[in-house]
Amino acid sequence: MTSPPKWHVLVGSEVGLLKGVDIENIKFSNLNPLEGLCKDDEITAMSWVDSTEKKVYIGHKNQVVQVFDCETQSFSAPINCQIGEGRIKGICQFNNRLVTAVESGIVKLWDEDEEQNVVINTGGNLCKMIPNQFANSQIATGGEENDLKVWDLQAPNSPVFQAKNVRNDFLDLRVPVWITDLKFKSVDNIVTCTRHHQIRLYDTRAQRRPVIDMDFERYPLMSLSLAHNDNQVVVGSSRGRMALIDLRRKLLVHAFKGFVGSIRSVQCHPTLPWVASCGLDRFLRIHDLNQHKLLKKIYLKTRLNCLLFGTYLSAPIEAPKPPPINNVVEAVDAEEESMWNAMPLVKEHHSGKRLQNNDTKGRSKKRKQNKTPT
Repeated sequence: MTSPPKWHVLVGSEVGLLKGVDIENIKFSNLNPLEGLCKDDEITAMSWVDSTEKKVYIGHKNQVVQVFDCETQSFSAPINCQIGEGRIKGICQFNNRLVTAVESGIVKLWDEDEEQNVVINTGGNLCKMIPNQFANSQIATGGEENDLKVWDLQAPNSPVFQAKNVRNDFLDLRVPVWITDLKFKSVDNIVTCTRHHQIRLYDTRAQRRPVIDMDFERYPLMSLSLAHNDNQVVVGSSRGRMALIDLRRKLLVHAFKGFVGSIRSVQCHPTLPWVASCGLDRFLRIHDLNQHKLLKKIYLKTRLNCLLFGTYLSAPIEAPKPPPINNVVEAVDAEEESMWNAMPLVKEHHSGKRLQNNDTKGRSKKRKQNKTPT
């Protein structure tokens, strides 16, 4: 009996397809059939069920959740998680219970016993909810005019941390808030990015305002991931720019090129210096963060929303090799030689006048004969 394929990256698309990608062999497969899918089946959130990475939670636009089993390559029955309004913006597990967050700002901890359900109103216009991997019972939320909040699912009545907006700008105008993505750097440190091209680091022990606040270019930042260097993050923008940023020095380390369209998701590999990215240009790309080069580029045919990078990558990835320089030079020389050989030969008379070949003479005589006198 053959074992199921190991997909190194799982990607969710706008049409509701879950795609498994083998980046070693540069191939992918649609893990669910396209027939019967509609716009409401768009995959808007994904997360591993647990650290074993054997199962994946998949959240859809219509607030339906499925579980994909990576070992059996099968989907569970759809789970209806209707609450509030809008698409699912975050999904995770706490104590073997499902947690979902929707655009209207409602976060719910689901239980078979309805009396045990926990419902949190985070404030509306929610863009992202993530779990705190350093504190099992905590989650963080943020969105449009809904600044960073950290919640404890065991005490959901009020947030354990609520960020305070930065001070007014130089014109004494209020700075707008619109968080699009966030990551826990440690149990007390959280990094966020915003549609107003800001990257911020919060220390919940120190103060409510960010301890680091910097701008990157002038385009909305859509996704964020932590690099292996403690001071660096990777961000992707709606302009199709992905960059490695040093937070401590507030500097751009490297800007990765070649993207077309908005970048919807970036994620660094848990153990290797690689970052995966996807977006509206339908490509999955793998970059090396140390050497700043493209390793793999795979066309997945549909617009992509989110991805998960697995840890079970066995073989090293090599960057695409350009053709040998000698072959390129030889091809150019041969083409140039054929071009010179195809040109007509021009002879010179001893008096210095150029002699035309017969074809050229014939054409010039005809032109003179066809001219009408003025």
